[in-house]
Amino acid sequence: MVRRLTSVRARAALSAALAAAVVFGAGGWGVRDVVRDQWMTAAREKATRDAFSMTSTFEAGARPRGTDFSFAVVLTDGRRAMVSGPVFSADLDRPLAGFPPRVGWGIHRVRGKGRFVVGTTDVLPAGQIKSLTGSGGRPAQRLTVYVLVSPADAKTAVATIDRLLGWGLPVAVPFVGLIAWFVTGRALRPVEAIRAKMADISAHALDQRVPVPAIDDEITRLARTTNETLDRLEHAHHRQRHFVADASHELRTPLAGLRNSLEIALAYPERTDWPITVASALADVDRLQCLAEDLLLLASPAPAASTASDLADIVEEQVAERAHTGDGPAFTAHTTRPALVRESETRLARIVRNLLDNAARHARTKVTATVARVDGSVTLTVTDDGPGVLPEDRERIFERFVRLDDARTRADGGAGLGLTIVRDLVTGLGGTVRVTGRSTFVVTLPGADT
Repeated sequence: MVRRLTSVRARAALSAALAAAVVFGAGGWGVRDVVRDQWMTAAREKATRDAFSMTSTFEAGARPRGTDFSFAVVLTDGRRAMVSGPVFSADLDRPLAGFPPRVGWGIHRVRGKGRFVVGTTDVLPAGQIKSLTGSGGRPAQRLTVYVLVSPADAKTAVATIDRLLGWGLPVAVPFVGLIAWFVTGRALRPVEAIRAKMADISAHALDQRVPVPAIDDEITRLARTTNETLDRLEHAHHRQRHFVADASHELRTPLAGLRNSLEIALAYPERTDWPITVASALADVDRLQCLAEDLLLLASPAPAASTASDLADIVEEQVAERAHTGDGPAFTAHTTRPALVRESETRLARIVRNLLDNAARHARTKVTATVARVDGSVTLTVTDDGPGVLPEDRERIFERFVRLDDARTRADGGAGLGLTIVRDLVTGLGGTVRVTGRSTFVVTLPGADT
């Protein structure tokens, strides 16, 4: 239960409900104030009209009739001349406390009674005062009129809004929370499908992939990224399995042969030519060492290079080294500088060496290496004048332990990993390697900015 309450769905629903409570509460309170202000403004305008009407009536010498509002008329000595409404006492002999005589117009607030529009008449003659108030002996004077700004309509409107908030807010907040719960659940359904699929994927079922929603949104991009990660994991798993299989397959036979030759030499020491036996064993150990290094290189991921290396320098160096030894075909190089590639010199040198070794084994008289820069890419071309590769074998030669020349021995022809390593290293750099023509290997690598 606690886990469900702390889920993303529950938190989203609770957040939406809280947000709705704040928005509706603050909005309702704001509407309540606006409505109250509007009704009070209308009440003040009506009271002003009523007060102006009364002063005009008094100045005309008449008494107001049929009024439907609360008002008070105050003499200059503070006594009441005329009152109407529940907020005033009917006793006209007492001064009207809080309602003093005034001159001019304005709004007057009396504590405990409310707001009043205050207006005064012109100075009225004593006779007119007597006819209006019903009592003689009053001098000529002004009359002050107080008209109540009635809050009744404003209170009614505010009460209506309060009832709506009182009933609507408890209903609206849970409703918004339920809508958020439902929408979040539907939005997270693909995530749950991804989670369930990921829980089913194991080391023995890395070929499975999570479902990708049809709508192109953040969850769809998450599913695609997850599948891309699974692709890389499956590739790494296959590399590991291939390494184990290749190591057990390729190392078992030479190790068994080396052990057999040494056991025979120990069994018949008087008939063994020990210098030849040791030299042969040392040659086998060198081949095993090279094979182990190649297998480890294929099994390990390529580290990210932080600096760029000039492929032209590497090619010229290796061609010059082979030309200096004088063994095998003639090597020539044609390079264009700079030919920068973001990779370590060691790994680039391994690509060049494997291609030159492969060309040297098949060439008759010459091998040519060319480095050029074309449209932001660096191209390495290695060509020999050998018999070439048949079209149907141009992809197969990059597979592990493939030897097209059946007459070659393991000692002469290598372990069959040279071109596999070339393709693996080149692919890791985002490049391509292919065979064109008869005996031309073309490697294209992304160039690095100078």
